[in-house]
Amino acid sequence: MPYLVKKPGKKQSIKCANAEGPVTFEKFYDIVEENVKANLLDGRIIRDSPAIPKHGRIVSWCDKVLGLFAEELDLGEVFVATTTVRLSKYQGPEPDVFFIRKKRLGIIGEKYIEGPPDLCIEVISKSSRKIDRGRKFVLYAEHGVREYWIIDPLRNTVEFYANQEGEWVEIKPDQQGRLYPKVLPGFWLKPEWFAAFPLPPVKKTLQTILGEIFRL
Repeated sequence: MPYLVKKPGKKQSIKCANAEGPVTFEKFYDIVEENVKANLLDGRIIRDSPAIPKHGRIVSWCDKVLGLFAEELDLGEVFVATTTVRLSKYQGPEPDVFFIRKKRLGIIGEKYIEGPPDLCIEVISKSSRKIDRGRKFVLYAEHGVREYWIIDPLRNTVEFYANQEGEWVEIKPDQQGRLYPKVLPGFWLKPEWFAAFPLPPVKKTLQTILGEIFRL
């Protein structure tokens, strides 16, 4: 049975909407209910399957740590799905977590984000693996996302990629096993943190990272 979304006067399924031909961003935004996790990719609406608890924990952890870090240093703003990003007429992904630098906060509209975030984070689930490593991998690079993190809780891997002229170049850990993003100066993390249960405490993690910055 197709998933039904609300529309004034009638109900229309995502399956039916796709069958009518390529879906524009405006139509996508109109027919998909608020708080429903879905992506518009190449004019097709793709709804995510329910995620495992570990996925939710990692998304929440990234949101809290990055959000508090960015707030403390006045760097920008962090968002989570189901906030939608409009990249083009037929492209409207909803990254699990994303960051927009302070000087680009003007792309934040009343209803959605108009343009590429500086950083997109996707936490892979069983149903999203092909998209996160496939179409989104290409799409984010083409549309100017500066960095892309892929966190895979099923395989306990973390990958950082920096955009160089539309191509992703992987950021490798340093000798201490730390990954340093370019878009969040001073921030770092260790891939093994995401394999831990429970995840490292948010407050303690933030204090450790900020403590190193303020000692410089």
